[in-house]
Amino acid sequence: MKTIKLLFLVIMISACSFTTYAGGKYGLRFGYQASNIYNNGSSFNSNTLNAFYVGMFAEQRIVPMLFFGSGSEYSQVGTMENNDMKSMIHYVSIPTYLKLKVGPVYAIGGAAASFKVYEKHYYKDITKDPYANAAWFDIPVYAGVGIQILVFRIEARYNWGTFDLYNAPNDGYKSQYLQFGVAIAL
Repeated sequence: MKTIKLLFLVIMISACSFTTYAGGKYGLRFGYQASNIYNNGSSFNSNTLNAFYVGMFAEQRIVPMLFFGSGSEYSQVGTMENNDMKSMIHYVSIPTYLKLKVGPVYAIGGAAASFKVYEKHYYKDITKDPYANAAWFDIPVYAGVGIQILVFRIEARYNWGTFDLYNAPNDGYKSQYLQFGVAIAL
């Protein structure tokens, strides 16, 4: 029930933010995501977790070449080691960003309020929780580049989690992930 309430809250906030963009561009984005968990810059496990992300966005021109955008996004963050151990945290996020566009090329940077909606940990095909429960909230910051051709966009972003991932004081574990995908803007 708590997850349903949280998901409903995220959808309502996103819907309210979309109504403020009269005359702006709307779109869908989706793609591949490779994530890992880091502790003070060192990778927690040797292999990345390969997953996907999907979301919607709206953006408005502030001045020529500078845009502000927001939206909602679902993604999976975690780590994996030799198929014996896998940790996966599912997030629903509300990203906000600034985009600087010169011709068809653009740079993008922003942050996202990310709410945990589900998590699962596997150890040798047994579902268990080897860690304390993951924190319910994170604010990853991100930077990326992209190119727009007609209504299609191809973009790459790198995200850095800013909050400790697990509910232990000063645990130092943070998520980092690369997103590579496409978007359709109308």
